[in-house]
Amino acid sequence: MFIREVRKKNPGYEKVFVYHHLIESFRTSRGPRQRLLLDLGRLALPREEWKILANCIEDITTGKQWLIEPPQHIVGLAQHYAQLLIKKEMNSAPLSPEVERDWETVDLNSVSNSESRTIGGEAVAYHAYNKLGIPRILAELGFSQKQIEQTALLVIGRLLYPRSERKTALWAKRISGLGEILNTNLEHLPNNALYRTSDLLQEKQRQIETRLAERERGLYSLEEKIILYDLTNTYLTGTACKSRKARRGRSKQKRNNCPLVTLALVLDEDGFPKESRTFSGNVSEPQTLGEILEELEREPGAQLPLPVGKRTVVIDAGIATEDNLKLITRKGYNYISVARNRPKEIPQEGLLLIKEGKTSIEAKRLEQDGEVFLYCQSSARAAKEQAMMSLFQKRFEEGLKSITESVAKKGGIKKYARVMERLGRLREKYAPISQFYQIEVQQECEKAKAITWSFDQGKAQTRFSGSYYVRTNRRELCEEEIWSLYMMLTQVEYVFRCLKSELGLRPIYHQKDGRIEGHLFISVLAYHLMAAILRELKRKGINHRWETIKDQMATQVRVTTSMTTKKGERVYIRQTTEPEPFHYEIHRALGILPKPLRTKRLRV
Repeated sequence: MFIREVRKKNPGYEKVFVYHHLIESFRTSRGPRQRLLLDLGRLALPREEWKILANCIEDITTGKQWLIEPPQHIVGLAQHYAQLLIKKEMNSAPLSPEVERDWETVDLNSVSNSESRTIGGEAVAYHAYNKLGIPRILAELGFSQKQIEQTALLVIGRLLYPRSERKTALWAKRISGLGEILNTNLEHLPNNALYRTSDLLQEKQRQIETRLAERERGLYSLEEKIILYDLTNTYLTGTACKSRKARRGRSKQKRNNCPLVTLALVLDEDGFPKESRTFSGNVSEPQTLGEILEELEREPGAQLPLPVGKRTVVIDAGIATEDNLKLITRKGYNYISVARNRPKEIPQEGLLLIKEGKTSIEAKRLEQDGEVFLYCQSSARAAKEQAMMSLFQKRFEEGLKSITESVAKKGGIKKYARVMERLGRLREKYAPISQFYQIEVQQECEKAKAITWSFDQGKAQTRFSGSYYVRTNRRELCEEEIWSLYMMLTQVEYVFRCLKSELGLRPIYHQKDGRIEGHLFISVLAYHLMAAILRELKRKGINHRWETIKDQMATQVRVTTSMTTKKGERVYIRQTTEPEPFHYEIHRALGILPKPLRTKRLRV
């Protein structure tokens, strides 16, 4: 082996490009020939060290021992290039037969392992990616083969390693064996390629969601009688000055210091997403429902066609305004929601136990003006709200005592206007509990003389009793059916928790609206894969959380084992590690091979 310098100059451009090749000489029947082994890029070594580097690479790949160890900086480079050379040769090596006895005498001290890459989770995710027909959907929408592969990297990477596009590319190059599953080289994948693919996904979002929903409906026989709708927001890093949707608003993650965007999501009763939209961070929740319902009613081919039959929209109290309920009815749907007003009285009689156990639910049905109001009393919710009430009460009274002591002590704040200002801020801070306090401030001239207060325990107990009203226009349903349908909203909450904690929904590092929407859509696509995997596993009686599956499957890896034979040859074997019991359980349930990818062998 030797190193050759190559100089190139493009026509009409003065700059000379210099890079270096690793070349091998070999004999043929027609005389000596040379072949390119590896592009080394541009070396920063002096010319007199090139041959040392080439010899060092050859020694590492053939397993030879050094009598005199080369300089350390050359050894480091040689090890890097030797691994690249072995990987390149291994990619072109043929697959070994599944059953074959190949006896060799080897030096046990020469055995080493390298190029370890995770493969278990990638195989599971790629199975779902293909089962949902995403490659075919993308091809029909004009995506090239490279763009389909990059989409697989973005979506599967978000499912297994939720990070930014730049870190996803590094994951594919240094940690994951996804490139081998895709049968493509991701070693030189530029970040900009993933950004461009993300842009294209965002442009085709509606068509992709339409076709994906149709595929899932046919694949899993989804009924789609229930529409679950809710919103969440996520925060951006930086100022996001180039975004029109990034706005400051009320953050559900308490990140009010950051610009926000809002993700709206429509799911069916089985938890499969039907429609996702991105709104500005300060959007009013009620005003988004009309746009979503219009999207769902578009003609087939433009958006999800509605199946035959009247469906029920399930929404939370934040969206259930009177106007929205009228809109839902006008569109021909039914609705179920939590009433925006809490119960002012607790019914003492006629409560029906609709759920018992650790958490009990009692309910009473009330009919009024063509609607059903279901009064619900939850034991778990009551315990939680009572604990909240005690905490709020304690902190509010501590604040009152602090203001009172300041009025009484020398040098404290006594001015009446300042004292009232402090009381106002305290009431605002603890608004849920402060409304039940009657506070009187005795005034003398312009100063506060004394502060007294009383607490309405009865009204507070009613407010924090764990009770609420579920409201619906479906009068044919019994108490248990109404409550069960409303509790489906917990499915949306679970999806949002997965998106935020396991699928990298937050934070967002992009600054432009297109990139922000692309980031959110990739997370939604990753959730499609998760929903498909968990559904298949649940049908086989496996109820693990996705985080458990992801962590356990990451222990199955693809590794290259090398050894020196008695003949002096260096043998490289690229194979998947033996599956453990957990891997067998998941692979068997999904119907995929327990050892993803066949073994490859290379002799040097």
